[in-house]
Amino acid sequence: MDTSGRDDYRNLSWQMVAKGILSPEGPAVDAAGNVFLVSRWTGRVLQVTPAGDVIEVVQTGGKPQAVALLPSGDLLLADAKNYALCRITRQGEMSVVADRANDRPLLGPNDLVVAENGIVYMTDPGLELQGYGQILRVDTLSGDATVLGEGYRFPNGITLSADGAYLVVAESVRHRVVRFQLLDHGTRLSDPEVFCQFDDHYPDGICFDALGNLLVTLHGNGSVHVFDPTGTKIAEVPTGGKGSTNCVFGGRNFQTLYVTEDDQQALLAAQWPVPGQRRFSRSFTDGVLRL
Repeated sequence: MDTSGRDDYRNLSWQMVAKGILSPEGPAVDAAGNVFLVSRWTGRVLQVTPAGDVIEVVQTGGKPQAVALLPSGDLLLADAKNYALCRITRQGEMSVVADRANDRPLLGPNDLVVAENGIVYMTDPGLELQGYGQILRVDTLSGDATVLGEGYRFPNGITLSADGAYLVVAESVRHRVVRFQLLDHGTRLSDPEVFCQFDDHYPDGICFDALGNLLVTLHGNGSVHVFDPTGTKIAEVPTGGKGSTNCVFGGRNFQTLYVTEDDQQALLAAQWPVPGQRRFSRSFTDGVLRL
């Protein structure tokens, strides 16, 4: 394999795992191959089985944006119109983990990454694209949430580097991805550093592969962009529509990339040239105990 990655993306083909899902977003994959995702404008959290059957897990009554799997099989959910980080049990029972930060109501959560010891980092942009949002740290064991950063133009996709040293955030309205060094045991952020910049369109969901390349779904452009650890673009992979919203790894050898796509109302999958980064994935991977 060419570890630069440039030549390995040319012959990728997408499989439509499930279709007819209005506004799909925020997927996570369990060890059995079930994909959990949201239908944000219908307020539903869904499960797509390995056979492609679509099952409603819960109707949230809000605007769910993204889920992350826990070792217990429960889901954590960022829900914008419920203004909360929620937990969903395997029986479909939903409860609020946190709905305030620094003693203020949340603006409208969007995406999340689960760190160790019950800590979640979450973007909280609100419901207006042109508004100013914040980045949160939530202790899911106590429910305490703190604001780590404010004034970002629709902070969206979020993830952590494999060593846990950097928090990476897609800032959609400024058409860029920024990264922060985590300071003081993850309770404070450094000043932002621009990791990659786009001329147009909106960087949305993001994830790392095992080589430290960052994958960015670019909404409005309809592709997954791949950047090496220096921030140099090495690939641009079309998804068949202009509405790519989010991405996550799962499947055998953690080498299947799942992408949610608005235009096709679909969950897509492709065998990726590089396995995904297992640590800090929204998918559950064996041996990574996070809560």
